[in-house]
Amino acid sequence: MHLPSGRLSSLALAALTACGGAARDTTPTAPRVTVPVDARGDATPDPDLAPPPEPARRRLAIDWSTLPLATDEDALAAWAQIAPTGADWEEKLEEVPVAVARPLARALLRSGNFACATPPAASRCARAELEIPAPAETAGLDDPCLRRLLALWAVAALEPEDVPPVLDALRAIAALPPPESQLVAAAIEAIPETEHATRLELLTIAYHAGQRELANSLLGSLDEAHLIEAVTRHHIDGALEVLSAQAHRDVYLAAITDEALAPAARAQAITELVAEDELLAPDAKKALVAATKATDCTVAATAARALAVRGDRRFVPRRPAGRSQPALMRALCVLASYERLQMSDEVSLLPSFVPAKGLERIEIAFDPLSDVDADGDGDPHTARTEVLVPRAEVVVPEIEDLIRAFSRCTGTTCTSADREFRFGLRASGGQLYLARLEIVELPPCR
Repeated sequence: MHLPSGRLSSLALAALTACGGAARDTTPTAPRVTVPVDARGDATPDPDLAPPPEPARRRLAIDWSTLPLATDEDALAAWAQIAPTGADWEEKLEEVPVAVARPLARALLRSGNFACATPPAASRCARAELEIPAPAETAGLDDPCLRRLLALWAVAALEPEDVPPVLDALRAIAALPPPESQLVAAAIEAIPETEHATRLELLTIAYHAGQRELANSLLGSLDEAHLIEAVTRHHIDGALEVLSAQAHRDVYLAAITDEALAPAARAQAITELVAEDELLAPDAKKALVAATKATDCTVAATAARALAVRGDRRFVPRRPAGRSQPALMRALCVLASYERLQMSDEVSLLPSFVPAKGLERIEIAFDPLSDVDADGDGDPHTARTEVLVPRAEVVVPEIEDLIRAFSRCTGTTCTSADREFRFGLRASGGQLYLARLEIVELPPCR
């Protein structure tokens, strides 16, 4: 028998009641909430939870449409109206229209005064400053540290056609020494990459102002002809690394004898050139012989080593005849760099510089924590040891540090960042020898 659905529900309810069960709905009912909807169909935000943003407050009350900018004087007067400070310069420059930015940029760059920091005086403990100080919040237009930030903005605002009128200003920026680098790089990169000659000009200015690493890093945009010019005419060593000894042999030959080129680049040029020329052609040998007389000891030693390996030992370091102190110090300088190039099984050349009785070697160690004067010299932080090294056992001590020290010599005393080497020279039988070597460990820099 078929029953309607309503009837079936009534019977089911009656059966439940007959069994003593209570009929109740177990599904919870949520209260109905009406959510206001705006015209776009989004829920209206609660103004207490998400207040509307306040309109940006304009910092400049300047009518740009009537502002005269025909001359630098006009533009500088506009800068005076803008009156940027260390606290607000970014917000104010954000309000400058694009059409106004270029004349303002040109005038600012031509007015100069962007040297915010100067390098420290050279000393053993001088450390290169890596950061440029930020301008004070109250700094104004006459403050160089604020002006360098404005100059970065100005360089970025330039278009290619703006570069020729401000080229002298960009040259002046390129001449800024370290620790400045960001502004120098911006000035160089403002030159279009197709303008190789102008780019090389600014790179040369920067390189010789002390921006060696920066200039070398920006050489990649130059073509081959200007890279060659960078090495041969402007002595920029990074360009030599881009060129090869095989394809640019003449450039490498010239680099070997170029006293204006960085010594490390010259030594590397020797190494790469002889690797390509195992038999040493006459022009290569001539360049190497000339390089043995280089002012830099490492270059001279590298050239002498290249010749010696190929059988010409005329330029291997030897104690000079006679009693010339400068000649003996020069020979010791070349010797230190030469021995660094020797194989581990080769004997030291230093014994020939030492008298028959041997070398008096004094070492003075420094201990900042010691409070006991063990050697009785009145200084508890130093410990002195002295030994007579037999001539046959003499070797070059602390060779890497000694090579660095030879670049800073006064008379017979040479100093690195860590040690002072004092050479005691003594005449015997009309000849000058290295009789005493004092190695003083220097106090650490604070």
